[in-house]
Amino acid sequence: MDYFATLIALLATVPYATFFVIFYISKKITNQATRSTKLAADWSSLFFILAVNALLFLIFNYSFLIWFLVMYMVAMIIVITIQWRNEIDVNFRMAFRVVWRAGFILLAISYIVLLPIGIYMTY
Repeated sequence: MDYFATLIALLATVPYATFFVIFYISKKITNQATRSTKLAADWSSLFFILAVNALLFLIFNYSFLIWFLVMYMVAMIIVITIQWRNEIDVNFRMAFRVVWRAGFILLAISYIVLLPIGIYMTY
């Protein structure tokens, strides 16, 4: 069990490595780069949430996990409202994918920005 916890901690500490490991494994299995990229982004988003939250906790000494959840829910409401307003069939699965992948991009950028700040704050 300690190995599993260590692996999860390592993957959450370095989420870009998680992305590339998932992409590499998926690419070997499917031989489809686009599908592998989407799959890696979907799964590594969880690790980006943990890593960005850890950096924010290091900087502000406050956990933002609840705020991440609230922001994802607000974003889902916005995407579903846009679908409904444009008279598109409301597709919750598509809305979830849009929000999840947009969150991946924002979290990846946030990680790049917060990492040097977190390093500076510790030293």
